[in-house]
Amino acid sequence: MRRWAAFVRIAALALALLLMTVLAAPAGALALEPRSWLLKDQAGRSWSLTLLQQADPAYPVGLRLRITDRTGSQPLDHQRPLRLTDGLNGAWQLANSSQELVPAGSDTLPPGSAQFDLAGLEPRPRAELPLLLEVPLASGGAAELLAGPDPVAALHDVA
Repeated sequence: MRRWAAFVRIAALALALLLMTVLAAPAGALALEPRSWLLKDQAGRSWSLTLLQQADPAYPVGLRLRITDRTGSQPLDHQRPLRLTDGLNGAWQLANSSQELVPAGSDTLPPGSAQFDLAGLEPRPRAELPLLLEVPLASGGAAELLAGPDPVAALHDVA
């Protein structure tokens, strides 16, 4: 009987420590940490690609892909989707969620950044194939970015 009581006390202590650890963690600490990569477009311009979790409670939760023109010379289209292809007939369209870049109710979006919802990345892209990203530009054209092994593996793992 004493062994059973000791076991219950140890189990209760372990559970209490686990709960304290989870409750003491800062908000969002259990969320995906943002990951970023630098890419070049077809003209050699520098872009950043960031994989993140939407944290603003004013918007739906989920994973997002943020693309930013690091040269500041390519205004992005905040309406059209992001197109991705893998070279083996895999093709995806990610809905534009650029409105999430600013506080709810604001209508001034940053011209050099756009954000896309990863919910449309099904089925998952193959981790071993590069992805061509066609980033919609305000001019009506698209910047073409080739994502290599690291960002593609990250998208494969989280999608």
